[in-house]
Amino acid sequence: MPQPHLPRRTTIEIQQLLAAYQSSGQTRAAFCAAHHLPLSTLDSYRRRAPSPPDSFAIVLRNGRRLELTWSPLPHIADQLADLLLRLEA
Repeated sequence: MPQPHLPRRTTIEIQQLLAAYQSSGQTRAAFCAAHHLPLSTLDSYRRRAPSPPDSFAIVLRNGRRLELTWSPLPHIADQLADLLLRLEA
């Protein structure tokens, strides 16, 4: 008997799934098992997703320049905001 056809995920759903995987800290296999997702599907989504830049620079109004290497860790945004406030003081 054929398997029922599941609707395809939208681009937004795929992006949300990839963000959840990146922030989970789990291995690919553990994440896929927890989300009932074939490993090959996650790998396919990861290949199609654009890569984040390797680094970026922030130039403050006072002329200071801050160059950072990309890190997918979710707490980095809070630390960066705190650092920027300190640098502008």
